[in-house]
Amino acid sequence: MNWQSYLEAIRRESADLAAAADLGLHPPVPSCPGWTVRNVVGHTGSVQRQKEQIVRERWAEAGPDLVVPPDSGLVGWFRQGTELLLETLAQTDPSTPVYSWYPADQSAGFWCRRMAHETAIHRVDAELGHGIVNPVEPVLAADGIDEILTVMMEGYPEWATPTATQDTLRIECTDQPGSWSLRFITWSGTGPESGTSYLGEPGIVFEDVTRPTAVLRGAASGLDLFMWGRGPREALATEGDLALVEMLRTIAADSTG
Repeated sequence: MNWQSYLEAIRRESADLAAAADLGLHPPVPSCPGWTVRNVVGHTGSVQRQKEQIVRERWAEAGPDLVVPPDSGLVGWFRQGTELLLETLAQTDPSTPVYSWYPADQSAGFWCRRMAHETAIHRVDAELGHGIVNPVEPVLAADGIDEILTVMMEGYPEWATPTATQDTLRIECTDQPGSWSLRFITWSGTGPESGTSYLGEPGIVFEDVTRPTAVLRGAASGLDLFMWGRGPREALATEGDLALVEMLRTIAADSTG
């Protein structure tokens, strides 16, 4: 996907999220225990406004605090924030240096991609609050799988010592181009800033695998939503060691908070 496609996704997913919110803000959201639709709208709107400010003001270090959502007029406030975000991103070269929490990509383009997926996942949350089950658009979903694997899950802290396991997994989209082969690892070490010690923490690294221990296969949306904890594993096809599929989801949950 290119940056323009990400902007179109932000616009589409934001509109659908707002439409779900128009149905009511009070229903609980099963995919976010303790949250209502109001919480989803407020959170997503605050994140969009924070990232808009980072890009517009060219922040080079950790971004500004999240804006507190209003008590009234929440959906209108959300829609306005989306327009501000889209306007700022459209007027900014994606290669423009700005802060992000991902060291390998400190650019405005990072936020184009991240906000597309952030909004899509929370659109799903808002709809689930009303019992609506709609998939993520397949091209966006396949890109979302790649983002969660490569940006959020892959690797280990630079101060840690990794140990490779014999366990491997291949993930395959059935409705879009996309496959990923990975090996599970564990890593250990002591964080230099926190002083916290870690022993045998699970992780993944990418590796070409001819005979994986397990295979996870399905439509891009089903895979994306499963990894984000918004869709059931039962909607996907599995082969081999099912425990590795569950381990993948555990690592994804730890990596995304």
